[in-house]
Amino acid sequence: MLRWLTTARAAVRAWPRRQQIIAGSATFAVLAVLATWLLWPQDPPPPAPRERQYKATTACLLTDDQDLTAEPARTAWAGMQDASVQTLVKVQHLAITGPQTTANGLTYYNTLGVQKCTVIIAAGPVPVAAMTEGITAFPGIKHYAVGGNTNGKPITTIDTTSTDTIKTGARAAVTAAG
Repeated sequence: MLRWLTTARAAVRAWPRRQQIIAGSATFAVLAVLATWLLWPQDPPPPAPRERQYKATTACLLTDDQDLTAEPARTAWAGMQDASVQTLVKVQHLAITGPQTTANGLTYYNTLGVQKCTVIIAAGPVPVAAMTEGITAFPGIKHYAVGGNTNGKPITTIDTTSTDTIKTGARAAVTAAG
């Protein structure tokens, strides 16, 4: 190898000065491009997407005027959110504002029905009463009640003996929708 380098060096020295400058410049340019390519920083991997790609399914929670600040709605919402992360079922909630009557609540229940919620969970006496009143208008929706009287309607009741049973029931309702 050393002998070859010595022979190559002697051959280059025999070249005219102009050719030596051109060869040296070309060698330097090739080495500079190679070094730049080798030392160029790698692009960082793209960040993980922040948005979720939800399924075309929505689980809805109907609450009274206290919305998510009071039980059982707060715990049911926590269970729904847990299930949403695992199943990618979209969850949303709607509070009954104004008079806390069945007639007023029916308007809010119908809103969730026409939004094509796959599952509606009613949390509390007024939301459950509104659901039992309007259930016949939306037979394709799965209905769940947390508290309140279902009056024998085809509504699945979620056990309200503890916050754990409410959370588990709401989670199961959303999971079943997925």
